[in-house]
Amino acid sequence: MSTKTFEGFSISHAAILNGSTGADETFGDIYGVNEGSLEADTDSFDNTGDNAVLSTWFWFNFANVTIQAGYVPFDTIALLSGTSVTSSGSAPNDHYSVPLWTEESLNQPTRPMRIRVPAKDTNGVTRNLDFILYKVQFQPFSFDGPSYKDGLKLNYSGRALISSVDETGTSLTDRAIGRLVSRPS
Repeated sequence: MSTKTFEGFSISHAAILNGSTGADETFGDIYGVNEGSLEADTDSFDNTGDNAVLSTWFWFNFANVTIQAGYVPFDTIALLSGTSVTSSGSAPNDHYSVPLWTEESLNQPTRPMRIRVPAKDTNGVTRNLDFILYKVQFQPFSFDGPSYKDGLKLNYSGRALISSVDETGTSLTDRAIGRLVSRPS
């Protein structure tokens, strides 16, 4: 049996989920993840009186998600931009094309997402930590590079919004941005 305290390492995988069958069924993979971050956008209000802070109220609005990857998956770009991949020819002379930054690609439907981090518990048992985000609104993707020794990097950014349903569309008892799951690797 695993303990309930985990140490996470680098991101091993990120994926767009299909929105109906759960966190194990991916709809679009993000290949070759170099780095990523997940950060809650929080704020607070201080209730003051008698020249002192009497209490503080905290809240969150959304979480910012950023993933940088080393591969350019045309199918995932098409999925997030609401377009399609066109192809012509046959191997080894095949060609692929996807529209780049069209106005119609803006403000696409939200998608659930999984970010996977290899981990170990305090006994050294290997696990996976999965950050399951229920409702991510993606921004237009961007590129870094190409640069010497680093190559071309594809950046995915978005906001994980508060949701009343999980990644399968099942109603939640309390609205949430997502959940953190530890499972055997």
